[in-house]
Amino acid sequence: MRTSFSTLSCMEKTPEEVSLLAKKHGFDAVEIRLDENGTFSGVSDPFLIRKIFEGVTILSINTGITVTHADAQSEKIKKAASFAASCGACGIRIFADPRGGLDPLSCMLASSSGTAKSEGTFLLIETHGKLTATADIRKLLELTDFSFSVIWDVLHTVESGEPIAESARNLGGVIAHVHLKDAVKTDYGYKMTKLKCGDIRPSEVRGLLDDSTALSLEWEGFWHEELRYIYRDDDELLTSYLEWLG
Repeated sequence: MRTSFSTLSCMEKTPEEVSLLAKKHGFDAVEIRLDENGTFSGVSDPFLIRKIFEGVTILSINTGITVTHADAQSEKIKKAASFAASCGACGIRIFADPRGGLDPLSCMLASSSGTAKSEGTFLLIETHGKLTATADIRKLLELTDFSFSVIWDVLHTVESGEPIAESARNLGGVIAHVHLKDAVKTDYGYKMTKLKCGDIRPSEVRGLLDDSTALSLEWEGFWHEELRYIYRDDDELLTSYLEWLG
């Protein structure tokens, strides 16, 4: 399988430092999480980023943009898509909120997808938040004539109660790449934990995917303080991830 990690785990690092990390550990790809200013650690020149990551695929430019039934977020998506295309990224990650209904949301997603394609890249929707049920995502895909691809966050679909095999079946043929992290089930839901110490089994996921699919570590220390001190540094985290994948 192809290996990747999200820069969410190392938001304080420069693009040069992240590129060196990826190459040092033999990763095939990275996902770039934009900061609140829409830059990568302050770097706003996408062509420079493309040059820095030569030899490492940029799977996606990950934004916090959310499309709803009433808002296609056209201007924000246009800007992010232009940035992604200039970086050489495979697409832009967004979220979608289905609470206004799948039919009106599908119209907005079709519009958003058209905006991204006009800039030379693709829309990637993550299984996240209120849009985690893969049956709903499949319906949206059908309603929009498969105008986007999906980032399958395995923990999110597991948290929603879906068996891993069911999620993989519903998303068959439309998975752009996969987000992996580990978590343990408690009486209050799932709690993210050190890799190898939870209930997620990468081997189970790998067995359901094509070998060309990238498995990307999304270590959420940026959002969850309790994860920040589990590993000494990014080298230890990435080494542990590759060991966990097997």
